[in-house]
Amino acid sequence: MKKSRTTRWAAKALALCLAGAAVFGCGSLLAPVKAEAAPTIEATPTTGSITINKKAETADTPLAGATFTIYQVMSLTPGANAGNYAEYEPAAGFESVLAGVDPDDLGNYSATQLEGLIDQLVTAAEAADPVDSQTTNDSGTATFSGLDLGYYLVIETAAPETYVAGSPFLIAVPSTNNYNNGSAQGTEWVYDVVAEPKNAKISIDKELAGEEEGAEQDGTITVGDFVKYQVTTTIPEYPEEYFDSDVTFTITDVMDDGLEIQDDGTHPVTVTVDGGAVTAGADTYTKTASDVTGSGADLTIAFVKDYIQDNMGKDVVITYYAQVTENAISGTTGNGNQVTLTYNNNPGSTTTAQPPKVNVYSFNFKVEKFTTDGGQKALEGAEFELYSDEDLQHQVGTAQTSNASGELSFEKLDEGTYWLVETKSPAGYTLLADPIKVGIEATTGGNFNLTVNDEPISSGGSTFTTRLEASTGTAIIAVENHEGFTLPATGGMGIALFVIVGIAGIITVSVVITKRTKKNN
Repeated sequence: MKKSRTTRWAAKALALCLAGAAVFGCGSLLAPVKAEAAPTIEATPTTGSITINKKAETADTPLAGATFTIYQVMSLTPGANAGNYAEYEPAAGFESVLAGVDPDDLGNYSATQLEGLIDQLVTAAEAADPVDSQTTNDSGTATFSGLDLGYYLVIETAAPETYVAGSPFLIAVPSTNNYNNGSAQGTEWVYDVVAEPKNAKISIDKELAGEEEGAEQDGTITVGDFVKYQVTTTIPEYPEEYFDSDVTFTITDVMDDGLEIQDDGTHPVTVTVDGGAVTAGADTYTKTASDVTGSGADLTIAFVKDYIQDNMGKDVVITYYAQVTENAISGTTGNGNQVTLTYNNNPGSTTTAQPPKVNVYSFNFKVEKFTTDGGQKALEGAEFELYSDEDLQHQVGTAQTSNASGELSFEKLDEGTYWLVETKSPAGYTLLADPIKVGIEATTGGNFNLTVNDEPISSGGSTFTTRLEASTGTAIIAVENHEGFTLPATGGMGIALFVIVGIAGIITVSVVITKRTKKNN
C-alpha cells in the first residue's frame, strides 16, 4: 500500500491532468502539477459520481448512443484526520501496471508518458472486471453513481453510428474544482465529477457530379450513357492509440448490373485529398475498378495506414463514371450503386457508414395497336419507328413491329420528347397520317409525367387506352387503325366499262372517218 506524502496530489495529479484529457480532447499538453493549497480530503463522503456529457464535433451538440465502461484502477482511502494522509492502492488487475508508478510523480508526466500509461491500463482492463457500463441518453448524458473514491479508467466501448470513439481517459473521484481548467487554482473537492469528451464524426456523401459534356446528370438514362458520380468524405481525426493496430479507411461501390464501372483516359477514377490530386501507390491508396456481377464491389479505394495518419482531418473527393448497359431496368426500382465507407470506430475494430443509394432511371414506350372495325381487336404487323426530333432526323433504336397482341416496345429511354411514326400498317389498314408526339418528364424516384400530342395523360385505364404505368416506367400509347378503301382490281367492272367506252369511241371515230372519206369522193 502506497501513501502519498501530500493529499494535494489527488487534486493535481490524475484529477487535473487526466480528467482534463477528457474535457480538452485527446493529445492535449498537460501542464506540470504544482501542489497548491486545497483542503484535505475528509473521511466523508465516501462515494462520488462520474457524469459524462458526450458531445459531437461541436461543444453544443449532445450525442446519444455512446457506451462508456469504467474500471477502478486505484482506490483512495481518506485520512482519519488532518494528520493522516490519504492512502492509494492499485485495484485488482492493475497492480503490475501501477507497480512502479509513484503518485507524487504523476503530476509531472508529459502527455506522451500519460498516454503510454493509459495504453497499458487499457490492455490490463481486457482481463479486469469493469465497475459499470452506461450509454448516453438523448441529452448525451451517462451517469455512474455511488462510486468508491479512487481513480477510474473510462473507455468508450461503443461509438454512435458514423462517429469515432474518443480516447480512453483517467478521472479522479474526488477531484479539485479546477479539474477542467488547468489555469485555475483548486480550492475545494468535487465528488460529483463531470467530463465532456467529444467524438469525431464520420461522414460520406455521394451524388451525381456537375454537368459536363458526355455525362448524364439529370438522373435519367438510356443504354450507352455515361453517368458521373462524386463521393466526398473526410479522413477521421483518430486518437494516437488507434495506430497501435491496423487502421482502415476504405471506400467501396457496389453497382447494379445495369451499370458498368469505367476507368480509362476518357472516364477515369480520380482521387483528391485536401484539394490536390493523389495517385494510387504503396504510400497512398490501392485502387480496384472492375465490373463485377452481383453484390461484389465494382470500385475499391483503400487508404494505407501511414497515409491516414499523415492526413487526418483532410477532405477526400473521389469521382468516377459508370456506363449504362443493356442490363439496365426501367421504372421506379432504378439503376443504382451503393457506396460504403469502412473505418475504425474503436482501436482494432471497424464499422461502416453508407450514404443513400444513388439511382438513375429509364423509361419505356409501349404501343398497343388495335382497331374497332368489326369489334375491338389487336392488330399484328404494324411497324413503328421512334425519333428524338420533330424533323425525324435522329432515329432512336430500330423499327419495331406489333405482335399478335398488337404490342411493340421501345425500352430504356431517357426522359425527353419523342415522335412515334408508323412506317408500315397492317394489311388492309391505312397508315397514320401524322407522327405521335410523346413527352416523358421525370419527377422523383423514377416516376414521370406523360403527355401525348401535348395532352397530359393519367395513370390507370384498360387495354387499348393511352395510360402510364409508374412502377414499370412505361408510357403506353394506344393507336387505333381503320380499314382503308381499295380501288377496283385489274379486270374488274371499272376496267370493263372503260374498255366498252373505249370501243364505242373507236366506233364513233371510225364512222366519222368513213363519212368524211365518202364525201371527199
